Amino acid sequence: MADWFNDDPFDGIFEEFFGRGRPGFKRREKFIVGEDEERTVDVIEVGDKAYLIFELPGFDEEDVSINTKGKTIEISIEKKNVDGIKEYLAQKLASGLKYARKLPDSISPKNFSYSLKNGILEIKFDRM
Repeated sequence: MADWFNDDPFDGIFEEFFGRGRPGFKRREKFIVGEDEERTVDVIEVGDKAYLIFELPGFDEEDVSINTKGKTIEISIEKKNVDGIKEYLAQKLASGLKYARKLPDSISPKNFSYSLKNGILEIKFDRM
C-alpha cells in the first residue's frame, strides 16, 4: 500500500511557494504496523509543548493505557464495553491493539496527558 502522505506530488509546489521546513510541523511518522493495518501519527510541536495525534475509531478514553519507558511510548488499546456494537466489529475492537514507538529527542517522556475524543487520540508532552 502506498504511503500517500509521504508521496504527495504537491509537496514540491507547496515547498516552492512557502519554503522548506515549516516550523512546528513534522511529517507523519509510522507506528509499528499491526496485522493488516497501518497507523500513522502526527507530531506537532508548538511552543514548549509537543502533541502526538492519531486516529483510533471505535475506542473510548477508558479503553486506552499509555506508559513510557525511557524514550519509548507504549500504547495499549482494548475495547472494554462492546454492548450495542455489531459482532464482527466488537470482536476486532475487543481484541485490542498495541503500539510501541521511540519518542523524538525533543520530547520529554516524564510528564504527559492524553485525551481521546471522537476517535482522535491526542497525547501532550513537554518539550525539552
